[in-house]
Amino acid sequence: MHNLIAIRLGLPRCLFSLIILLTLWSGFGHMARAQDQVAPEVMAFAREISKSCPHQWEEQACLSDVSASTLVLAANYAGDLQSNGMIGAVEQIKQHCAAATAATQGTYPAYAMKSAFTECANKIYDVSEQTSIKPDLSHYQLLIGAIWCMNKDSQCKTIEDQMGTFQ
Repeated sequence: MHNLIAIRLGLPRCLFSLIILLTLWSGFGHMARAQDQVAPEVMAFAREISKSCPHQWEEQACLSDVSASTLVLAANYAGDLQSNGMIGAVEQIKQHCAAATAATQGTYPAYAMKSAFTECANKIYDVSEQTSIKPDLSHYQLLIGAIWCMNKDSQCKTIEDQMGTFQ
């Protein structure tokens, strides 16, 4: 996952990892400390993911929760893009995030969902760079954290520890 997203970002893997880790630490910590500043919808997804996913990132319950979160993330982001007249960007989000929402409707292999989540995250990043319209960063962090853990990244333990504050 790091390699895929880092390649898209054009950053060395170690620098990319540091940036994302700092973002996740500050983001999850911020979410835990100041829940009233994070959209209630995002907090609800954070709670669900923190219940179903730690140590079980490839199980169907987790995949379904991450998929449901990604569906709302992508839909909200597409809505923001559309309200700013970025119709082409909306289509890119629809095309590249559709597969990431599939686990809301059925059972799919973890490797396929992991790939779909990564593609969606990469496209959201690309579109945000092209348009300067950013997604809800707390919500986006949930997706990135899930991808890291599905890829068994060494930072997953830290992510799971932070998620423990939502239970």
